[in-house]
Parts: sequence; C-alpha cells; structure tokens
Amino acid sequence: MAKYLNIILCLFLLSCTQEQAKQTVQTPEAIQSLPALHIQPATYVLGDIKEGEAAIATFIIRNNNPEAIELVDIQASCGCTVAEPDSYIIGAGGFTQLKVAVDTTAKQDGIKKSVFITDSLGNKATATLTFNVVSNPHLKMGSVKGIFDGQCASCHFEPLKAAIEPSKLYEVGCAMCHGEGAVGAYAPDLRHHDTQTLKTIIAQGVGKPQMPGFAVKHGGPLSEQQIHDLANWIASLP
Repeated sequence: MAKYLNIILCLFLLSCTQEQAKQTVQTPEAIQSLPALHIQPATYVLGDIKEGEAAIATFIIRNNNPEAIELVDIQASCGCTVAEPDSYIIGAGGFTQLKVAVDTTAKQDGIKKSVFITDSLGNKATATLTFNVVSNPHLKMGSVKGIFDGQCASCHFEPLKAAIEPSKLYEVGCAMCHGEGAVGAYAPDLRHHDTQTLKTIIAQGVGKPQMPGFAVKHGGPLSEQQIHDLANWIASLP
C-alpha cells in the first residue's frame, strides 16, 4: 500500500512542477508582445534628494530581439545627466544594466530627466528618472555651486555664447527653467516684467545659484547686446 502511495505522490509532484514551468517560462507570444528594446522600469521615482548629492538609479535594458544588438546611441536630456551601460552589446534575449546619475547642483523642487537609447536595429527606448531636490543643511554657503559650474555649464553656459537670435537664446538658456513662452515652470513666469527689469534680472541674477547673473561682467556668458535683445524679446511675448 505504501508503495502505491509513493507512486501517486511522485506523479502529483511531477505534474505540479510541470505546471509551474509552464507559468514561469515566457512563451514566444509573450516575448513578441514586449518592446524589442525594453527598459525596466520605464520611469524610476527616487523621491527626495538633498541638493549637492547625486541622484542615481539603475535601469535594466532588455533585448527582446532574436539576435544580438549593440547600443549605438545613448543621449541624456541634459548635460547634468550621465548614463553608462554595463555593456554596449546585448545578446538575443539578454539584458544589461544602465546606470544613470544626475548632478543636483543648483536644482530645486521636482526634477525629471530622460535618457534616449537607440540600438543597432533602429529600436528606440527611453528611461526616465524623477526626483525632488530638497535643501541640504550640510552645504556651506561658500561651497554652493551654480548653474555655470560643473556639468551644468554644458547646458547653461557654453551654448549661450554662440546663440545670437533672442528666441534661440531663450530656448537654450531659459526655457528649461522658465518654460516655453516664459509662462513659468521650475522658475517664475517672466511675462509680467518690463524690459528694464528683465535686463537687470538677466544681467545681475537674483542672488541664488539657480539664477546667477548672466552678464559677462558677473561671470556669465551673455554680452550686453545679447541681454538687451533677450529682454526685449521676452517683454514682447503675449
């Protein structure tokens, strides 16, 4: 009798194991339903990060193609964001890790940064990182950097030296904080200021690392003519 019970028990366990295998192994149909180049998670929410500390997240890049791929282009939405994969080559059905780090210098409130990825087959995917920058009581006043320092300079300083048209100046140097059309975003709405006030604010700043003086004589990238043209352009907005 015990012999027959053992046989029945073994058959029962075998059927359970086979059923579990069916549930855990991805079917070809399940794989085909996923993006060819798949980012997990698509959006990484980090929560509160103290100013001056790096915001770091690790994403998984999955290759759901039936052949190996190479990551041929990885572009961040801002110069303060650095993205580096463990490997640029991913085998068929394989994956690699993507480490993303954002410099929080001179940032405040809600921040959203993206990394745009393209593989050798032309597939595209986006990894997005969101977090909230809060004040850091351990930062000494003299050690607080501004948007013209470090990695931030690649977006807020260098491109402005070459921009001539005021609309281009605004697009490159102002829109990321003050929003399209100067309606306000991370930074305030600019449309209610007169031309002279705008010139003063742009040239001298407001005494915060997020908005330093943009005039050359205050350490910024803009000439007096650029500031004059930019202020007039903003004042003319509806």
